[in-house]
Amino acid sequence: MTQWGWVRAGARHEPTEFIGRGAELAAVRRAVTQGRVVTLTGPGGVGKTRIALRAAQQVRGDFPDGVSLTELSGLRDGEFLPNAVAAAVGLPEAAARQPMDQLIEYFAGRRALLVLDTCEHLINAMAMFADILVRNSAHLVLMLTSRQPLALPGEHVLPVPPMPAPATGAGAAANDSLALFTARARAAEASFALTGDNRAEVIALCRRLDGIPLAIELAAVHLRTMPLEQILRRVDDRFRLLAGARSAQARHQTLHATIGWSHELCSPPERELWARLSVFAGGFTPEAVEEVCSGGELDGLDVIGLLISLVDKSVVRRVPGVEEQRYRMLDTIREYGAEQLQAAGRTELYARRHQDFFLRTATRAGQEWLGDDQVRWSMRLADDLDDFRVALDCATAHPGEEAALRLVNGLWGLWLGRNRLTEARRWIDKALAAEPVLTPEHGRALWSGAYYGLLQADPTAREMVARCRTAAERLDDDFLRARAAYLEGFELTIWGEDPPRALAAITRARAQAIETEDLYVRATSRLQAAALLTGGGDPAGAVTEVEEGLRELAHIPRERFVRNYLLTFQVPSLWALGDLDRSRELGRASLACALEQGETMCAAAAVEYLSWTACGLKEHDLAATLLGGAGMLWGKVGRPLWGVRGLVDLHTGVEKTLMLGLGAERFTAAYGRGAQLATAELIALANGLVADGEQGAPLPDAGEGSPLGPLTPREREVAHLIAEGLSNRQVAERLVISKRTADAHVEHIFTKLGFNSRTQVAAMICTLKQEPPADRAASAS
Repeated sequence: MTQWGWVRAGARHEPTEFIGRGAELAAVRRAVTQGRVVTLTGPGGVGKTRIALRAAQQVRGDFPDGVSLTELSGLRDGEFLPNAVAAAVGLPEAAARQPMDQLIEYFAGRRALLVLDTCEHLINAMAMFADILVRNSAHLVLMLTSRQPLALPGEHVLPVPPMPAPATGAGAAANDSLALFTARARAAEASFALTGDNRAEVIALCRRLDGIPLAIELAAVHLRTMPLEQILRRVDDRFRLLAGARSAQARHQTLHATIGWSHELCSPPERELWARLSVFAGGFTPEAVEEVCSGGELDGLDVIGLLISLVDKSVVRRVPGVEEQRYRMLDTIREYGAEQLQAAGRTELYARRHQDFFLRTATRAGQEWLGDDQVRWSMRLADDLDDFRVALDCATAHPGEEAALRLVNGLWGLWLGRNRLTEARRWIDKALAAEPVLTPEHGRALWSGAYYGLLQADPTAREMVARCRTAAERLDDDFLRARAAYLEGFELTIWGEDPPRALAAITRARAQAIETEDLYVRATSRLQAAALLTGGGDPAGAVTEVEEGLRELAHIPRERFVRNYLLTFQVPSLWALGDLDRSRELGRASLACALEQGETMCAAAAVEYLSWTACGLKEHDLAATLLGGAGMLWGKVGRPLWGVRGLVDLHTGVEKTLMLGLGAERFTAAYGRGAQLATAELIALANGLVADGEQGAPLPDAGEGSPLGPLTPREREVAHLIAEGLSNRQVAERLVISKRTADAHVEHIFTKLGFNSRTQVAAMICTLKQEPPADRAASAS
């Protein structure tokens, strides 16, 4: 699907082993070969997600264009469903086109599987979304988990039953319910074992819990605090209240009653924290818990200690975070907490506290993102995206405090650093509509909306540029005046209208930004000037502009976003000056940095410029292949070279040189080959790690004598994922391990192989892919 492999956007990590479900997995595997929309249905806690994830892994080989997962439980607004899926698939929102249009084009000819987890709260939006995607693609298969089907024509609905009730005879030991309880019981109490002495009680408990996996897990965890006989007795007492009332909804009542029983076993402060935690849409940090959930009945209590107690009782689960541990609640458990919060009449109170915390976070991020903590902030903001969406929903529903405007303005590092420009523009429009009075925050939101639109080369952004300019004058705001002048220069640069006037506007914006201490405009205005000067025939002037921009950032050495764009823009200038070796060296360095940041737009530019350098070095086949690969990357993010006329003219000149040097047929073949390369192969080619035409062989085994021989099987798996271009965090998500464990695997790989960079690992894997099996066997003998 995406060239970086298995993608899990916001996916739930699986902290425990998968048990049983052979029949259900077989049914899913059959269904995805027979239908285009497969929906796993059933009540909460029955195991739909676990089955979907496991089945998707099992059928990966049937989908050569990949499998991806979008976890939707934290998405509250169906309007952003296409945005969430596009991000999971790996389509950055840097292009002006709507995410739905991008998805239609992307999947049109691909044989891929798209897993959409937890859809019931978006059922109408999901039905429309699925119908559009299926109708506009030939081979895409959708696998959904939902408490109800979509009711689409041709939909294969697979009700997920509870685990079968255990029998009382000798065959009971092979029952999935018993196996699940035993595994979770051992995790809770290491000395637990299923024996002849306790088998009857375990069987009775699993039968009483209707074989619902989550109910069984919740019961098993209480072995930490009470014996099995007492657990069974308490469950019986609790369920006796349901006698005579059990109906078609019996399983839902069973789960609800089991959660309710777990709730009763919590202390009053633990119950209170459980309810308050329900306002979080996705994961949450200890800091967020302390800020949002403290006070009131919990005043003076150790909220983090209560949180750990809820973890011990399996109410809350740990998940990996950027720096500190993060936590989350399963949907069904969160819903129970939300019921308690609603019954107490305090949903609004804690929703506003949630909004205020994420507003403070966004404000601080906005102030610090252009700094040494940029990478950390970018990852943290991405982790909290679902909660920022909830905060924005709350803020737009309660206008008058400018909270929505301050949120969208503070999150500029998220929108820019994570390529979420289309979503940003939607939220900006919502915030401006909710807060129509012209204020400095309103003016800054106008600037952001115009800027993101220009980055997408969207002509409709020009109207907002004019509104920003008007707002700056009406507010008599020097900061906004400088930014409006910056927009004017950017606008003229993109559409090639009067380059001298564009350069004058950029120069004016920079001078004003010095007065207002606006570092972003001071540094990035150098990018615009460099683009104009390189395209206008003054590459030496462009190099000077970039060097000045880098000096602006000298006091924040760990800033990466703006710095890498500056370095990337220096590559074509050095190429035009004839310094081809330096141009290639810098281009490869900036490409590596862009990939590590997930910055597809910058990566597209780096590959483009490396093709120009290869052309200058008379490596015409390589240049044409890279040009095709750059075209593929540009297609993900918008107009090639942002539509800057001077740069586009240089691109055309390179194309003509290659056409003359190779001939039309050979050029077309090489260009097409580049456009079809997987991203990992394209990057290896651009970095000189493989020769042109050596891509595409299957991954090798690592037998005795292989360069991969010193690695463990898990480390070999990690090495292959590194070669695919995955970051350590993405490796952790793919393999369902913690990021710390992934970090350790990567360090072990470097140590055992004597490497010090990921590109060396990728080079070795790409080289092994090309070695024929016979040669590998010979080298192993």
